[in-house]
Amino acid sequence: MSLLDVTGVVLNRRDVREDSRLYTIFTHERGKLEVFGRGIRKGKAKLGGHLEPGATVRVTLAQGKTGETITAVERDHYPVATMASLAHLASLGFTLSLVDAITKPDAPDPSLASFLQEAIGTLEHLNGEADDHSRFRMWVAWHVLDRSGHSPELERCVHCRQALPSDGVRFSALLGGFLGSECATADPAAKKVSVPVRNSIRQFVRSAWPELPAFPPERDVERTVADLTRLAMDHVLERRLPAERFVQFARALG
Repeated sequence: MSLLDVTGVVLNRRDVREDSRLYTIFTHERGKLEVFGRGIRKGKAKLGGHLEPGATVRVTLAQGKTGETITAVERDHYPVATMASLAHLASLGFTLSLVDAITKPDAPDPSLASFLQEAIGTLEHLNGEADDHSRFRMWVAWHVLDRSGHSPELERCVHCRQALPSDGVRFSALLGGFLGSECATADPAAKKVSVPVRNSIRQFVRSAWPELPAFPPERDVERTVADLTRLAMDHVLERRLPAERFVQFARALG
């Protein structure tokens, strides 16, 4: 029987059979894995308590006839502070659901794996303000899209590849980036965006959380960036995230 050690974040779990669970773990070594926790729901089982969603774990896997089974687990980190707040839990659920939805099994992505751990650590130190959680989810969304190969074209027209003008620029989720004014007909559904909105999206894609500036004082900028983030995600995922049933993606603006 061959054994393999991997390190990653638990994205999801679901009960199977009478006493077992199927775990989805995003690992540094192999990307997303679905692995079997045999007998893990039994009263005397010790492994299950280490495998909560959001935990960073090191697991030993054994290859069997029907898939890989967890034989040992060691928890490296668990976001205790996040678990004490419904707002934090909602943002954690959004993050885990997005990574789960956008990735395919057995496709290693060390950059995304590292960012996932960074995002979970950032969330632990986030305050309880709705504004911060809205910005956090947008920051996570753009970074996950970027690191998973779905980064939008931000510097040139995605259609003609020419430099973007200062006015008349639109965002096309269909084409994957900004459209210059002369190429607006390439996607009639593209949304017109202001310079502050364009700058905000660039900052979300390129900035680490401590470097991310606040939104401009115009409240429509935040609303527009939230709407464009949702459009970009929906186009890539081709469905709404399950986590959005539990929490609005962006806070309601008056």
